[in-house]
Amino acid sequence: MKNITEQEKRKGYWIMSKKKRLIVTLVILAVMFCVYNIFWFISVQYRYRTYYEAVPKEHGARILFDEKDQLTYNVKTPDYLHFTGNLGVSDKKGLSLIIWPSLFENKFTYGIIIRDKTEAYEIYINDKLESVTGNPGDKEIVEKYNKDIKNLYEKAKEKFKKI
Repeated sequence: MKNITEQEKRKGYWIMSKKKRLIVTLVILAVMFCVYNIFWFISVQYRYRTYYEAVPKEHGARILFDEKDQLTYNVKTPDYLHFTGNLGVSDKKGLSLIIWPSLFENKFTYGIIIRDKTEAYEIYINDKLESVTGNPGDKEIVEKYNKDIKNLYEKAKEKFKKI
């Protein structure tokens, strides 16, 4: 049996064989990956729980058409190991309100998509339903469709509750 010097004892991990070091490293990485997966899953399920209740899953998707209001609601959960999903409300005229909930705070980012006969616009807006892009053209478009945007926003608040 080999006598271990004091310096070798302090090295600890490094006195293991290369094979043992590799196994220990891989086990540590696997445990960290599992913990991250569990954290991601619980975070997403907790944050999106009320949205799931508002828009039940049908045929593998969370899309709901409301006959009365003629609006389509959708819930897009974050992709695997990502933290950004969205909520959507769309009308038949080509206007969509997209809402990105923050996973860890009670904050939301809003955007609109407007499709008219010749063009489509994608514009970020704030919770006061004003353009935040700084582009004067975007501001005009948001003002032009303000009534419709407010309607979608109010319907989203009714349906999703926590926005």
